[in-house]
Amino acid sequence: MKPEAIRYYRSPVDQSSLELVNAAMTDGEVVSGDLVGRDSRRFPITDGVPNLTYPAELSQVESQTRDEYDRVSHEIYDAAVDWQFAALYEDENLNRELMVDMLAIAPGHRVLEVGCGTGRDSFRLARRLHASGALFLQDLSSKMVLACIEQMARYDQTMHFRCEINYSVSNASYLPFPDDFFDGVFHFGGFNQFGDLKRAAAELTRVAKPGGRVLYGDESVAPWLRGSEFEGIVCTNNPLFRHELPIATVPDCAREVTVRWIIGNCFYVIAFTKGDGPPPLNLDLPHKGWRGGTMRTRYFGVLEGVTVEAKELARKAAAKSGVSVHAWLDRLVRDQAGRDLAGPAEGPRCAGHE
Repeated sequence: MKPEAIRYYRSPVDQSSLELVNAAMTDGEVVSGDLVGRDSRRFPITDGVPNLTYPAELSQVESQTRDEYDRVSHEIYDAAVDWQFAALYEDENLNRELMVDMLAIAPGHRVLEVGCGTGRDSFRLARRLHASGALFLQDLSSKMVLACIEQMARYDQTMHFRCEINYSVSNASYLPFPDDFFDGVFHFGGFNQFGDLKRAAAELTRVAKPGGRVLYGDESVAPWLRGSEFEGIVCTNNPLFRHELPIATVPDCAREVTVRWIIGNCFYVIAFTKGDGPPPLNLDLPHKGWRGGTMRTRYFGVLEGVTVEAKELARKAAAKSGVSVHAWLDRLVRDQAGRDLAGPAEGPRCAGHE
């Protein structure tokens, strides 16, 4: 880990800056030490890779997933992925390049891959970036990160990556990066195993810049294949394909949302551009119809309701006056409220008392 790369990272606890302590250096790079946040919590650096996992006690599914990937060798993992593409008669290169295309990477972009695994997408991201760009590769499994480092070194011998590459271990639900930091955020193949899917999607979005692209995907047999023999075969072989499309995880700031099924219609991909909050609304644009009003008055101005007869009388009176029902009611309420509020205050009157 290059010492200057420390400035990119933040404490996953409170987003505070991190300080390097107890550093051991080799050839100008940090090989071990600790990163310390504002609350004095320490995050170790081992073999040049910072471990910024938080919280220490992961959810059950996250803990199981990390242990599984730490236990399985990258050779077995890669063999399983190879089998999956072959079993579905799919071209891995075409599918993965399609997903990278959806991220719309420019040469000078700063890109984060969450869940880098053994680097099967990482090298595709790296070769689209130039010297002015930067790639950050993250995984919950330290063993997978080390496998990715080895694989990327092999790819670099022939592809000659030009961008800066940084590696880290962390939890996707508590990413150790500042807000609005990346031009693109990419994840494929583990989203269903994140402990809190909505929070994880929010984190992927939080660290993306406004206008940046976010993409994530995982197993899920397409809706039109549910209940078919195809689904039965695929899901019996691997129950992970029974997961539903997590469309509810898409944040309200998402723009230009794309949902695709790829790789034999067994994997979903959700991609979008990060906007600024929900889409804008002109709340005060008047309606042209007989009801009148605006979205603001129809949403925020709802009263207690009237009888059907009173509603019809209001409609007829408004039409006779040549105004919308909204304008007629608004004027009526204002006039009557003004008179009542201007008159002398009276307490409640009980029957039989003067």
